Amino acid sequence: MAKQYDVLFRLLLLGDSGVGKTCLLCRFTDSEFHPAHISTIGVDFKMKTIEVDGIKVRIQIWDTAGQERYQTITKQYYRRAQGIFLVYDISSERSYQHIVKWASDVDEVGAWRGVPFIYR
Repeated sequence: MAKQYDVLFRLLLLGDSGVGKTCLLCRFTDSEFHPAHISTIGVDFKMKTIEVDGIKVRIQIWDTAGQERYQTITKQYYRRAQGIFLVYDISSERSYQHIVKWASDVDEVGAWRGVPFIYR
């Protein structure tokens, strides 16, 4: 079977539990919004193919669990990601403050291979 795309990007959603990572994923990939859902266990992913200037781009988005107990599992996905979204809940100052911790975890694993974060 021939590839249905020209380029593949692996993206990762990171952030505290309950900030809306799964909702963002479902909205982007399926154009759906589910106001209630269960927490992600470990890691899940969805794909979407879009066309940009005649190039078929497959986007593979990995949705990680935000709970501390899944950190060992989710950190294994950091290195393979070509982009990472740090997600927080705008109504939760605590989830915003934890972005520093998530960014530090990514730095610790060396996922950025020397590329600086944009927010710095």
